Amino acid sequence: MSVQKRKGYDELEQQPLASGDSKKEREYIRENYRLQEQDNFIRKSYLLCILLFFATGVTMVTALLEGFYSETILAEEIMTTVFGTIYMVLFVTMVCCYSSTTLRIALLLFISTFIGCVGGFMISAHLKVVVKHLNPASEK
Repeated sequence: MSVQKRKGYDELEQQPLASGDSKKEREYIRENYRLQEQDNFIRKSYLLCILLFFATGVTMVTALLEGFYSETILAEEIMTTVFGTIYMVLFVTMVCCYSSTTLRIALLLFISTFIGCVGGFMISAHLKVVVKHLNPASEK
């Protein structure tokens, strides 16, 4: 990486103009630096989102195999049919569209929404199971 690419905005503005540099060249360097920083942010966010996505998948599979929600009506069926299908579609889309930066941003939004929905559903189903165990009179 060249020295100019590693310098921040402040350092670029504090440098005096060299004899061959023009304001357009300086703006081009600044814009190029901004776009690289944006791309790095998107890449790191995407990798974090992938890790959370796989952690959510492992949690879903573990909950289904252990039968945590077998006492809750329709919880396992919703997790397998709805969330399982959406998980597979998102996974295939992630594999196919990894190279496109624009699609990565859209996938970040969809995956984040999916993780939030699955997490909220699993927490609410777990709370329902806990309430059912704490209040045995409600089963009758």
